[in-house]
Amino acid sequence: MAAIEAFFIETKRSLRSLALHGMAGVGKTQLALNFANSHRDQYPAIFWVHADQDQKMAQDYDEFAKNLSLDSGGTDGQLQNRAKFKNWLTKEPTSWLLIFDNVDNLASIKPFWPSAGHGSIIVTAKNPEVITSLVQKSIHLKPFSESDGAKFLLSRLSDPSAQDESLATVIAKKLGGLPIALSHVAGFIEATSCTFEEVLDMYSYRADAELVDYDSSEITFDYEQSYDTMWKVSLESLGEEATQLLEMLALLDPDGIPEGLLRDQGRAINEKPRILSEPAKYRKGVSQLRRHSLIEKDVRLHTLSIHRLVQEATIRDWEISKLQYVFNAASECVSQCFPRQIGGASMSKDWEKCAKYTPHLLSLARHYQYAEPPLERSLDFAEVLSHCAWYLYEQGQLDAAFHILLLARDTCNSVLERQPHLITAHVYNNLSAMYMVQGKRQECADTSLLVCTIREQLLGPDHVHVAQALANYATDLNALDRLEDADEIYKKALRIHELPQNSDTEPELLGQLLSNAGRCWARMGRYEEAENALKKAIELRRQSLGVHNATAISYYGLGNTLLAQGQLDEAMRYHQVCLDMRRELDSTTYWLGVSCHKLAVLHHRKGQDVLTADTRKGQNDIAVDLLREAVANFQQAQSEPGLLARSLFKLSSILDEIGDTPDDGHGIPESHKLYREAIEEAGDALPENPTQQDYDELVQFDHR
Repeated sequence: MAAIEAFFIETKRSLRSLALHGMAGVGKTQLALNFANSHRDQYPAIFWVHADQDQKMAQDYDEFAKNLSLDSGGTDGQLQNRAKFKNWLTKEPTSWLLIFDNVDNLASIKPFWPSAGHGSIIVTAKNPEVITSLVQKSIHLKPFSESDGAKFLLSRLSDPSAQDESLATVIAKKLGGLPIALSHVAGFIEATSCTFEEVLDMYSYRADAELVDYDSSEITFDYEQSYDTMWKVSLESLGEEATQLLEMLALLDPDGIPEGLLRDQGRAINEKPRILSEPAKYRKGVSQLRRHSLIEKDVRLHTLSIHRLVQEATIRDWEISKLQYVFNAASECVSQCFPRQIGGASMSKDWEKCAKYTPHLLSLARHYQYAEPPLERSLDFAEVLSHCAWYLYEQGQLDAAFHILLLARDTCNSVLERQPHLITAHVYNNLSAMYMVQGKRQECADTSLLVCTIREQLLGPDHVHVAQALANYATDLNALDRLEDADEIYKKALRIHELPQNSDTEPELLGQLLSNAGRCWARMGRYEEAENALKKAIELRRQSLGVHNATAISYYGLGNTLLAQGQLDEAMRYHQVCLDMRRELDSTTYWLGVSCHKLAVLHHRKGQDVLTADTRKGQNDIAVDLLREAVANFQQAQSEPGLLARSLFKLSSILDEIGDTPDDGHGIPESHKLYREAIEEAGDALPENPTQQDYDELVQFDHR
């Protein structure tokens, strides 16, 4: 604690950052929490971020924005609120404290890291290499010494005796001074009224005699196995309700487990542990686990939390049949809570609820994928994974979305043996969108065609979901430059929408179809049809989605349509609306970079059209600033291949053109450096001496 205080006092920078690192259970989180609680007077605003998952960080930032009354109350949820909270951190004049707890991935934390501000940041992590490049100082936390461990253990008991001190030292030595293990021993003693002698007898009975020779200084203490031994002693003292509840919690994400997830949803499932049958049993289980210091309860948020070491120790010796039974119950509870994507429309209205349950679904997915021997494949689990993947896709978390979609796809193929099913169609529909982002256009089109085939076979040719699948397939053909084929399929999809039985279709589905068709018709030179379709799409999407990336896509298409007709000023106006909308939504998805690049190109073109040097310089300066923003965005966000290379090349070209090429300290003009970076980023996808057109062709047409 003293080292943390000294660093924040002595460091003169306005934004100060420090990391606490060390092995699991050593007390990193508790130390950060103690610092926050004891310095509330110094920091009027304190924010705690669960940093082991992108989704949990996004959810926390969303809550911070709402607590600060930054939330606009719209449907844009986390994306918009994350940007607003980061902006608040940058501009807030009073001191704030931001704690990133349990960081395990540097790339994940960067989009959430404030660029400036008058505050202090604490990061906790097991691996110091994860965070050393971000923070100004790092402190390595080690387990207690034997004497300090004994003092810590005794301090957590309500009525320790003088003779307990020597035995406490023995226990601290056996547990290697690990704070979490000592805390659980104290909880066990308080809950069972055992003496220290009885605890040591039970430990000795459980421990493997070959594991540790306590009289030998040559033996290295095995924290994990010794903690596991103490854990088994504690587990044997739990009642049925506490044991069953602990087993369920062991498979979920350890942070922020909504009590209603198990207490309320569990009553509706079929084969289930008795703990889920009655609220009284659930409450008894929670009470007993808290007495043993095995879980914590946030009364204000109605959530439970559990340490990861407790989860690992709970699961370690399970047979596969036990894991399967608990997994089935836990996954059914989460599935009942998780929202569903309806008819291919956006899930934006349910983003807040999705955020609440996604970490627990992803935790279950890890057990589902990596259990050995494998768990039974479940079509129901594949279905909820597909809906979760679409939510992650809308949040710009593309790698996570793609990963669980592949898991869902493999599950469908395993269970159904490639027989047609609507769940399979949903999985492949979402997978095709991922292939498009990855630049795999032919694979995208092939997957979309498979969705059309399955839905026509199972729903009939006139179903509105068939129309949605056809529209997606037509869009993929458009990306492959098969414009005539795409046009015919768009027309077929529109005819299905016009049927009487489809008159009450969700506005977003028709808006999506018109938006995609309009962009295709613009490429075909049918500008009047394209404008009408895109303007109608904007109207429908404004009505159903409001400020949303789907709405921005329609503005982008309309801007390009006007540009193709030579209406540069009007095109710039619509592209500015698109950029403003994407900035309002979020600064960490690649869509923002796409708009920055496009508007930069238009400002550069406008600069070439003007006669006065001052006006030309002003337009070029705007273009350069926008391209720098695009490059920064693509370097940070998960994005489509080619986008970064294209912006690097364009920025290099404009800097070279205007002669603004500052030296980088090694005698190399910036424009030349950027040119080389563009070549390296594009790899083997370019011809010799590439032009801007070659770079444009690296990305899908709708991003040009």
